[in-house]
Amino acid sequence: MGTDLKTLWQRERKRRELLWNLECIQPGSEEAKPLLAKLEDIDHQDLENPIGDACSMSIDELHERVPETPFKGSDGHHFVIVLDQHIPQPWHTRFEAASVLSSRLPEGSYARDWRRFLRGWVREMQHLAAHREKLKIDSV
Repeated sequence: MGTDLKTLWQRERKRRELLWNLECIQPGSEEAKPLLAKLEDIDHQDLENPIGDACSMSIDELHERVPETPFKGSDGHHFVIVLDQHIPQPWHTRFEAASVLSSRLPEGSYARDWRRFLRGWVREMQHLAAHREKLKIDSV
């Protein structure tokens, strides 16, 4: 990985860790405040140093842009995958960070895992928004 990709990987691993930790905390909990502050810092890094052309792409745009590719395995079994080169940055690294230890083929990831990641991202962003909204209401 080059310097930019290494930076992106570190950023996305940290974001992933924070989102996973935030997942089990109710919006409005004091326990969420340090996690939200760190996520805010990552958001600022995204704005100051965006890595990848697709950083502002919506989930719907991303879903349309990344094709699902039929693939025949060496054992003759048919799969549907998304090829790594079709996933634009920073989404490729976000997906990679969320999929650590998942099974995959050398050519790409299973399409069902990609779709699950996109659905999960939407839920995570809704949960994050609820936390931020509750924090904003509580601080008024």
